[in-house]
Amino acid sequence: MKKIVSLEHLRDFRRGGTAGIHQELAYYLREKISTGVLAPGEQLPSLRDLAALWNTNPFSVRLAMDDLVCRGLLNRQQGRGMFVASSVKEIRRIGIFCSQEFHLSRDLLAFFYLRDALSRRLRELQFEFCFLDDRASLQDAVLGNRIQAVAGVVVANRDKKWFNSLPIRKVVFMRDPLMDFDRIAKALAEHRCRRVAAIVPEATPGGGIPVSFLITGLKSAGVRIMPRNLRTISPEVLSGCSWDKIGYEKTLELLTSPLRPDALIVYPDNAVPGVIQAILKLGIKVPGELFAVFHRNVELPYFCSLDAFYLDTRLSGIMDKLIESIMDTGEKQKRIPERMA
Repeated sequence: MKKIVSLEHLRDFRRGGTAGIHQELAYYLREKISTGVLAPGEQLPSLRDLAALWNTNPFSVRLAMDDLVCRGLLNRQQGRGMFVASSVKEIRRIGIFCSQEFHLSRDLLAFFYLRDALSRRLRELQFEFCFLDDRASLQDAVLGNRIQAVAGVVVANRDKKWFNSLPIRKVVFMRDPLMDFDRIAKALAEHRCRRVAAIVPEATPGGGIPVSFLITGLKSAGVRIMPRNLRTISPEVLSGCSWDKIGYEKTLELLTSPLRPDALIVYPDNAVPGVIQAILKLGIKVPGELFAVFHRNVELPYFCSLDAFYLDTRLSGIMDKLIESIMDTGEKQKRIPERMA
């Protein structure tokens, strides 16, 4: 049975300086780990107990622990609690990689959003990082020990093999739509939708949901999408066209068909502005004539004059998951799924 750290060993925390309490707690816990007061494998007391001990709130304690999880110093075990990592070698230097071909993409702005969001989060957590955009510079950074891990914001198909073979920790940015299919199905049923359509990529450059995930998930919730109402976006099409243009054209196809859909699901958010433009051009009322389900990142929102049903995600949360994956102290390396672009 794992040993739980005694509260007596953590009673000497004192506020100081002008930093937020969660930052001071994170520094305090890092010192306890580096000096061996908190030994590898030991379990920390509960958030509530620590908050009471340090005369603060559980949320601030959670923020401090999240910082250490991202740094690989703590492991969060679902349903069990927080443990000091078995390996406490701290990763401090991270490379941010984006395949060169995407620098010429029409969706360049979206990739810069992702890259900048990740760099801001790393800066907040006081990591060192550098930007890399080709094989030679990335391998040189690895051989020169300038980076200990690498985050792939966008990794092209042609780069996957050598990227996976790098002798350091690596992880690729994954868009996690966190789709609640039961909630979507319930909303469709409440609006009595019978002809559900969808615009979804075969797989996004950032590794988003493949079409099979959407179809299977909705089917399990009792919603069927007929092939005639499904529009998929292939990587080949994306290489020569912007997301918003694709969304616009495919929406026109669907909503001018003889059996017009009464519901439309659109993922990812890059395609939504074009979809909105097409709906407005056709003069279709939402939700009166069409029930719209749009993916939206609440930190990078788009303007929408329609009364749509949103599948909200938070870029900051996704970035924290990515950083936590990089800091994973396990031996298993993160690999790019075969469906990555």
